[in-house]
Amino acid sequence: MQKIQNDEEIIDKLYSYLNVNFSRLKFKMKEPLKNIFPEPENRWLKSFWKNNSHADISVYRHGKLVCIIEPGGWYHIQDEKQKVRDLKKDKICKINGVNCLRFFNDVVNNKLDNSKTKRLFKKYFYGRNFKWGAVGFGLAWYGGVCCDKAGFGKVR
Repeated sequence: MQKIQNDEEIIDKLYSYLNVNFSRLKFKMKEPLKNIFPEPENRWLKSFWKNNSHADISVYRHGKLVCIIEPGGWYHIQDEKQKVRDLKKDKICKINGVNCLRFFNDVVNNKLDNSKTKRLFKKYFYGRNFKWGAVGFGLAWYGGVCCDKAGFGKVR
């Protein structure tokens, strides 16, 4: 199986997988943050919220936003500007009580059929809000911090 590197293809593949495996939930791709969250009071977050920032995949359960999913490549831990953008998006989610699940594209390429991956999705979609970061069964990140093999990193 050929690995997908392009972010758009990764999001499309993940979106298709989620619709097949979690058919009771509703998923939306590339939904602008200003359409799903109220305007933040914080000026630092407000400019990001206004300027075409989006959730790669929004997850709705019973019509309520429960999670956004943000797969990404290595640039999320290498590019300082991207780290700041990720941190802003994470903060907006946290303020609004919405889970933000982040993981590397390799999870979509290699581990979507893994039972651990499906359990992870279930936790984020049906569980409570977490104080732990993203999981990637090997490598993951949260707010620009690379996590260990167990996959958990503390929220800053």
